[in-house]
Amino acid sequence: MSEALDLSGVRRRKIARIVEERGSVGVKDLSEEFGVSDVTIRRDLKELGQQGVVTRTHGGVMINSSIIADLSNEERKTVGHLEKKRIGEVAIDMLSDEEVVYLDAGTTALAIAVQAHRKPGCHYVTTCLGIATQLMEQDIKSFYLIGGAYRGTNDSFTGTLAISALRSLSFDVAFLCCSGIDIARRSISIGDEVYSQIQKEAIASSRRNIVVAHHEKVSTNGFVHTANFDQLDCIITGAGLDEHSLAQLKSADIEVLLA
Repeated sequence: MSEALDLSGVRRRKIARIVEERGSVGVKDLSEEFGVSDVTIRRDLKELGQQGVVTRTHGGVMINSSIIADLSNEERKTVGHLEKKRIGEVAIDMLSDEEVVYLDAGTTALAIAVQAHRKPGCHYVTTCLGIATQLMEQDIKSFYLIGGAYRGTNDSFTGTLAISALRSLSFDVAFLCCSGIDIARRSISIGDEVYSQIQKEAIASSRRNIVVAHHEKVSTNGFVHTANFDQLDCIITGAGLDEHSLAQLKSADIEVLLA
């Protein structure tokens, strides 16, 4: 019984992430995606609705204005894997192989780390344990893991020790992950209030700030806004981004690269 409840909880967290990324989704689509009945999905959506995560509509759900909690790092790895891989390839090609590079905590930044062997001369810095492990496995000679209080949600270190270390460093490029790119407010945001200060410090310490995000994160927003568009130099996202959102981003005078 407890195992069944645990599986339901995992599925509901994944549903919340899917709805956040897509904005809205139908019961039939979720049923096919998870291989369960429409009745099971409706039960999940009812529970998520009662939690205030989603708003139920005829035949499906839509996301509420803000997400205040992220899925775990392991669960996020299953979302948009191929697009994240392409984003990682585009991002690594932007480097000249000699910069000091900050890799944010997140699965899209992890996709960049997977490509780090192509630019082994860079000096990589991260607060993410999984990214540091990936760099070590690729035999990258110069990388730094900033420590502090471990936070399992995004497999990273936070707190005053991490903030102090970031304030003492300077980056040529920072690759930033986010929960949402809010075109209306011209800003990016994340769902984790504790980690938000880490990202803000990294942004302040970097000469160039580049957002790497799945295209379905455009026009959504998280709980905490961490940077305005005028603090960012570029957004790398997926080729599935709709033309209207692309035009809006370009009109905001920010470079957009599609992967």
